[in-house]
Amino acid sequence: MADTVRYFMEDMVPELEDLEERGYFKKAEIKQIVKKRTHFEYLLKRPAAVKTDFLRYAEYETKLEELRAYRKEITGLKGNTTLADYAIVRRIHLIYERATRKFRGDLRVWLNWLHFCRSSGSTRQISRVLTKALQLHPAASGLWSYAAAFEFEHNGNASAARTLMQRGLRICKTSQQLWLEYFRMELMYAHKLRT
Repeated sequence: MADTVRYFMEDMVPELEDLEERGYFKKAEIKQIVKKRTHFEYLLKRPAAVKTDFLRYAEYETKLEELRAYRKEITGLKGNTTLADYAIVRRIHLIYERATRKFRGDLRVWLNWLHFCRSSGSTRQISRVLTKALQLHPAASGLWSYAAAFEFEHNGNASAARTLMQRGLRICKTSQQLWLEYFRMELMYAHKLRT
């Protein structure tokens, strides 16, 4: 257990050094981040890991990323993208990936990950997460409509959205919500064609 935690902590060194070099965090703040991350990593590696530990860790990292983005905006740092600019977001995705491996059957964890993907602008990751979530939860009609809405609204791919909706309707035949969403999507597509 300690070896795995040590591995994760050693993996963080380059990103933490870059965060300090770029001036996002001071040395004392970096020490606090290391302390907090170590605490969370030990919680996640214990034999009876709890879902809330994963979610709290992801929430902590999300707030850390918001603070980093705010400080970048305030200081007006420009230039090339460095490790500090994407490392925390990558870490949050890793936390959610570990959470979904441990709690595959919990739809709430998948939805939290999707919400984070959308808020962080990780659009390629949304497609991957939706694919995995739909494989494990094919009877979740909300996931089908979410996937179709993403294809239609974000990617502008009405054909893929229609295919997803129809596949979802084959599996969730009695879902009124899915039928309504399908009808709404077709109306939006017809309106789009007219304009």
